[in-house]
Amino acid sequence: MDPIKSLKMTTLAENLVMAGGLGQWGFSLLLELEDARGDPRKIMLDTATEAKGLLHNIEHMELDIGDIDCLVLSHNHYDHTSVNVPIVEATGGVKVYAHPSVFESHIIKNAKGKTREIGVPKGQGIPEIEAAGGEVLLSRSPVEVVPGVWTTGEVPRRTFETPMDLKEGNQILTEVDGEWMQDTIVDDQSLLMDLGGFGAVVVSGCAHAGPVNILNHVKELGGFPEVACYVGGTHLSGRSDEYLERSITELGGFGFKILSPCHCTGFKATAKIWRAYPDEFVLNYCCREIDPLDPPKNRII
Repeated sequence: MDPIKSLKMTTLAENLVMAGGLGQWGFSLLLELEDARGDPRKIMLDTATEAKGLLHNIEHMELDIGDIDCLVLSHNHYDHTSVNVPIVEATGGVKVYAHPSVFESHIIKNAKGKTREIGVPKGQGIPEIEAAGGEVLLSRSPVEVVPGVWTTGEVPRRTFETPMDLKEGNQILTEVDGEWMQDTIVDDQSLLMDLGGFGAVVVSGCAHAGPVNILNHVKELGGFPEVACYVGGTHLSGRSDEYLERSITELGGFGFKILSPCHCTGFKATAKIWRAYPDEFVLNYCCREIDPLDPPKNRII
């Protein structure tokens, strides 16, 4: 894997917010980088839930998304895919990378049998993206989206980790060939890259595949001895204390220099990660900028 030359990550949508930004339950992140050839590139990962907050933060940060090279969707859930079309329109047409299952039907069903849609909202799917000028590229395998930046593709599930914590009696289901089946969120994928002079960087959406599974997969894909930076969701919200402690302990084996969990991590897990890894921890929030080669001097504000 050829290393990229520079990287800045800006959180466009997130649960936590500081002065000037707008927060929401959703996630979106902009990567600005020099690719493996030294060319300037922009990648957006996910499009959050609410257009108002996402577009406000882009304007507040005086960011130009008209020249982004591609949009990558980490998985199907609405809090990562609700502003697909406005973003594609703002770019004038762009490549959109996703797993084939992203645009299938996904629901949650409670103990009483009531269901609600949790996947890509109506009006934000493939026909609408293409009508807006986008080109949708679907793959289960890793894809190089710009020189030096790859998707993980499907992540093997080999650890204790589960896709998400559900209330008793609830199920998440997806429609396959006309039948509703248990949804293991097989479409969950992250981005990985080798930042020259720093090491491996991983950016996740929600990490339904499990952060430990993802990081082990990244090490195998890139031949990395360690992973220097992890930014994004971990889906540790609502987990038992035992699950949290095991997850946090196993995260210690990857050699992080920067660890910045957000979104679906939850306050309790975020606090525990901070306590476990105070030197590596970077608090994430809307409009936070993280440059691994020049990390924030104050990591908790």
